[in-house]
Amino acid sequence: MKDNMLIYVVDPEDNLTYLRDVFKKKLPVSRALLVRLKVQEKIRVNGQFAHTNYRLQPGDRITVDLILDETSHIIPQDISLDIIYQDADIMVINKPAGMAVHPIKDKMEDTLANAVTYYWCQRGESRLFRPINRLDKGTSGLVLVGKSQYAHQAMFKQQKQGQVQRRYHAVVEGVVLEDQGCIDLPIGYAQPGSSIFRKVLENGKAAITHFTVIKRYKDFTLLSLRLETGRTHQIRIHMSHLGHPICGDSIYGQPSRLIARQALHAGWTSFLQPRTLARLQFEVPLTTDMQNLLAQIDEEDFSAS
Repeated sequence: MKDNMLIYVVDPEDNLTYLRDVFKKKLPVSRALLVRLKVQEKIRVNGQFAHTNYRLQPGDRITVDLILDETSHIIPQDISLDIIYQDADIMVINKPAGMAVHPIKDKMEDTLANAVTYYWCQRGESRLFRPINRLDKGTSGLVLVGKSQYAHQAMFKQQKQGQVQRRYHAVVEGVVLEDQGCIDLPIGYAQPGSSIFRKVLENGKAAITHFTVIKRYKDFTLLSLRLETGRTHQIRIHMSHLGHPICGDSIYGQPSRLIARQALHAGWTSFLQPRTLARLQFEVPLTTDMQNLLAQIDEEDFSAS
């Protein structure tokens, strides 16, 4: 594997096969991406630009430059980034609580997208910001970013097949009695026309959350959670519906004097590298504010005993 390149040497079995058919069988890219690659002359056979109706011969060397000529409309900003890992295809970033992943109409700056765009600009790289997963502004932890349209599409396919795994830690209100469980409750919009607030709805979209108790306190529980689906606010909605809203969740629970945001942290992820298919795994510790929250809960439990 070379940076930014897909490379394939034609097998004898592909003798006189059309180049477009090799893309279907050996170099899977979406139809939309293939069109863009052709228009920008990013596909070459033996070093020469080739049309997809080219008939191949054994030994022909196909190279595909995955970096398209793209213009980002995101404002680059010099904001510190905690990059846990990156290669030619993927970035893994530890997002702090309080930072949105992507700009919205009335908030175009101070997001992860602004920070990553600046990072690329400083390195002379012209890329579009393509997050593979999103975290709420108040949730801390690992965000995956595709560095090309190819990588983003490959990772999206992995997500649909359940190959991208994510685990969270959350401090929830009350004592969760079951040691572990599965919450299988559909989620939909709370009100017609609402694009933000959601709740458990019988005719909503399927949503499945698995949880395991790590530690019980007098008035709180520390949970490990795994998502089987990725609905907006899924963990927050499911836990609130069970009567155990996340500590500090001002939307689906109530504000807390112990922490200034929802106590939810995406601390672990695992996925396949898009081109080599090697299994990658990353973990980051709880944030300082969540560690302080647990310390305060422990202290209050001790004082009450």
